[in-house]
Amino acid sequence: MPAKNESLLLCLLAAALILPVNIYLIGEEGLGAGLQSSFFRYQQTYLGTSVITLADDLGYVTSGIIGGRSALSILLWALGTAFLLAAAGYLIYNRYNGVTGIRRPLVLLTIGGAVAYLLSCVAQCGPTLHGPAGFSIPVGVPLIFAIAVYTLKVEEDEDDELEHEEEGEDDWEEIEEEE
Repeated sequence: MPAKNESLLLCLLAAALILPVNIYLIGEEGLGAGLQSSFFRYQQTYLGTSVITLADDLGYVTSGIIGGRSALSILLWALGTAFLLAAAGYLIYNRYNGVTGIRRPLVLLTIGGAVAYLLSCVAQCGPTLHGPAGFSIPVGVPLIFAIAVYTLKVEEDEDDELEHEEEGEDDWEEIEEEE
């Protein structure tokens, strides 16, 4: 993959980790609302405004303060973040070592992150993303799926270019043999 595409892909993965992925409302009565990114939640409730990091959420789950569907939702969210971090790490590692070619693991890690984020919303609010716990709008999930599709498209374009280059080399070798 050319360096230009790798840089763009790395920027897109960074944007997916930074931009809000989920907008939610707590409870049917509107007890609060918030934005959730990969590493933190910004939440406003009748009790006040909070910024809750993913590390804090995981601490609440492991200490037993949060349990049930909310705990499952947090664990799935952490899994999605881990998948996206692994995808970015994989891309950086390959770029640093000059490895080109196979991008399927990158695509699978990116899709895994999107699916984990979506399942996190489903675990919290139900399959319709609306229920007694509130509602959720996973606005960042389509963006993450688009990044995976872009990665796959870039890989296919690269594979086509390599095939054409190899065919051109074979033709050149045939010309040399005829002379």
